Amino acid sequence: MIIHLKEHGLYLGVLALKEVRIDDVGVFLRSLSESLGGVEFQVLNLRLVAGLRHILTSTLVALEAFRHGLNIANTMSMEVLVRASTQRQISRALRMLGVKRGRQDLVLVLMDKDRSRIEEAVARLNKMFAGRLDDRLLEADRSSCIMEVYGLSEEMVKAEEAYVEGLWDAVKNLMAEKVVLTLVA
Repeated sequence: MIIHLKEHGLYLGVLALKEVRIDDVGVFLRSLSESLGGVEFQVLNLRLVAGLRHILTSTLVALEAFRHGLNIANTMSMEVLVRASTQRQISRALRMLGVKRGRQDLVLVLMDKDRSRIEEAVARLNKMFAGRLDDRLLEADRSSCIMEVYGLSEEMVKAEEAYVEGLWDAVKNLMAEKVVLTLVA
């Protein structure tokens, strides 16, 4: 899917990939970089991503961090990863949400000011990962895993559930809140 962040003049491509086998992380990332023709990107371990809201919030917070000189990383793509992980250190963020050797579900976040460049990159990724793209994965419920890893207590989630429909929506809201709080913590 392609999303236009009008107020920032940025387009995002967000793609979920199922069961991608990675033998060598460096080779995988270089191959992606070559295929994307200069479009900035980040790859996240889908297991710890609380849906599209988590990606969008992380991207918006990363943009704000750069705008106010509060960025932790030197690149927008790395800042998205750091903010999504809710960590303050790049090494911790990479251990938590970064791509690793083995078979895993992934989220690719593409960023560019030119929509056509995102569209071209998405088309290339469709060919590169034929049969592995599945945007439904992005919204699949991973509540228990995310609660455990990010330290969301059952009490917090139950309190949030009073305002939304179901556990997964409560977890997604709380994760968006945790990401936003990385700007002030």
